Amino acid sequence: MPITSDRTFLQSAKAREIKKESLVEIAHRELEKRFVTLELAPGSIWKESDLADLVGIGRTPVREALQRMASDQLITVLQRAGIMISTTSIQDQLLVLETRRALEALVSMRAARSALEDERRYLIEVADSIEAAGHRGDVFAYLQFHFETKRYVAQFARNPYAARSLAPLHTFSQRFYFMHYRRFNNLEEVGSSHADLSRAIASGDVKLTEECSHRVSDVAEAFTRDLLLKGQ
Repeated sequence: MPITSDRTFLQSAKAREIKKESLVEIAHRELEKRFVTLELAPGSIWKESDLADLVGIGRTPVREALQRMASDQLITVLQRAGIMISTTSIQDQLLVLETRRALEALVSMRAARSALEDERRYLIEVADSIEAAGHRGDVFAYLQFHFETKRYVAQFARNPYAARSLAPLHTFSQRFYFMHYRRFNNLEEVGSSHADLSRAIASGDVKLTEECSHRVSDVAEAFTRDLLLKGQ
């Protein structure tokens, strides 16, 4: 049965005993969501204090979250001028996807081998919700489940180095898709590809997981190249 509300989702996460987030992690997650949904518009410049007010968290954890975002190239800290949100282009996104393809497969295949029984049950449950969001054309629900699923799959893979490298690539990809998805109306296909990957990881079938991971990358790359052909 699909996860139907944030409350249900959070209760499910708590039941799996996901470690408690620090204020820095919460600040990073909240800023990242606003980055993806363009509330932090590409090229815009912000004061640190304004970002702290935006997410309702103190300046010290926000500053640490921004340092991480800067190291991931999501933002640029301008000397005495504020924080600039990174811009994007089709060419940049193709480079992101080239790197993401290899890391996504690595993390997904490790998760297929390493996930515990309750973690596999979660992946089956959330796959239904991702797919349902795609069928409804609900991009915000899709992004919510996509955010959380990728975060948990990274934990299930138990390779923090690969997971840390992959995370900002997902963030860039989510923002790029949010910017352009209305032009192609393909959320159902995108949702189905991610749902299939979650189910493959849950099954423990490493070969199937690799195939589904590459399909996710193929769909994302085709979407990006279509934009290039049609003109951004």
